[in-house]
Amino acid sequence: MAFSFLSKQKTEAPSEVASFDTAHDGSQVSMAESMHLAARQTGAPPMQLMREYSRLAFGPGKLSFEDYVKYRLFDDAWLAGAEKADFIGGRRNRDLVVEINYRHDWHGLLTNKLVSQAYLATYGLPTIAPLAIYAPGMTIAAGDLLRSRDELRAFLLDERNYPLFGKPVESFQSLGALALLGCDAAKGELLAVGDKRLTVEATLDDIEKHYSAGYLFQRMVKPHHDLIPAIGERLATVRILTIATPDGPKAFRAGWKIPAAGNVADNFWRSGNMLAGLDFETGRIVRATSGVGFEMKNVTRHPDTGAELIGLAVPDWEKMKATAVEGAKVLRHFGIIGWDMAATDDGPVIVEANETPDFGLVQIADRRGIACKELNDLISMQQTESAAHVKRIKESVARL
Repeated sequence: MAFSFLSKQKTEAPSEVASFDTAHDGSQVSMAESMHLAARQTGAPPMQLMREYSRLAFGPGKLSFEDYVKYRLFDDAWLAGAEKADFIGGRRNRDLVVEINYRHDWHGLLTNKLVSQAYLATYGLPTIAPLAIYAPGMTIAAGDLLRSRDELRAFLLDERNYPLFGKPVESFQSLGALALLGCDAAKGELLAVGDKRLTVEATLDDIEKHYSAGYLFQRMVKPHHDLIPAIGERLATVRILTIATPDGPKAFRAGWKIPAAGNVADNFWRSGNMLAGLDFETGRIVRATSGVGFEMKNVTRHPDTGAELIGLAVPDWEKMKATAVEGAKVLRHFGIIGWDMAATDDGPVIVEANETPDFGLVQIADRRGIACKELNDLISMQQTESAAHVKRIKESVARL
């Protein structure tokens, strides 16, 4: 048996640089090798670790061996007393979210980024407006619609559009994302974050090959000016989980994703990026982590700026949490939502809303599991509502 964990990003020659990532890059390590490595790092006997993992695998969190290593559950010192049985594994995470968000007919609203942004903006919630949409094959003319390769090329070689951020209309975890600072029209090149130069023709090829169903471009938004000296000019979004309660939605848990190392986006799976745990009341960083599993380490300073991270606060923190709650009100059929929100000079903005949030982000950020009474109460409430929903549908069908 083998499991994967994130490896360092590959370094490529300029002529070989891909426009964007379309899949995660990982390596495989056997369970036996991993147990011996865990034993060397902690001093615990391998058989003791194996017995512990077995208990967690059959426990309520249904942890896989990859989860056990990913969360560094073999290391008691790292967890500082956190209850390991409170961690929820990836497979159980997916099952729970499908159960909690039982109104699957609403999932498409958040799967499509263009639709979700328009829906939220209509209710007055702060979002990042689209600049252009690549939709090949469309015949209706519109100012922000790019209908062909030629129109897309002209858009990308127009310096007035920069800086800009591109992403597939339907994607996840920033796969397919482009962060472009400018263009060199004379050379037919695009200037990307991370000191990369991309040929426009190769970028067009990549978009057409992987995302011909739709690709969205937005103005590149900078973080709040108070954050730039510490984290640089790339957005660092806060993942805020909101949950439904009998009294309405509430902000539940959070983790701050901080980009570094020339990465195009702040997603934690990208090597070099960090995940910060927050004091939920103040929005200040209490710890920061980079890497997963055996590569996990504490971070106190931003590797690019050298600035101290511990104590750094999310600007407008209370307003950010309140905005997530307001968003959950208009997405009332979701029991749990993962909001990616950014602090800007214009206030908090919603970058994305996720209908199948990854619990791993807040579990790593806080170094404690997500299982608790509040989550159990949510599951019970949604099970009751789901049963009532199914009953209504059956009664409606019976009347036909």
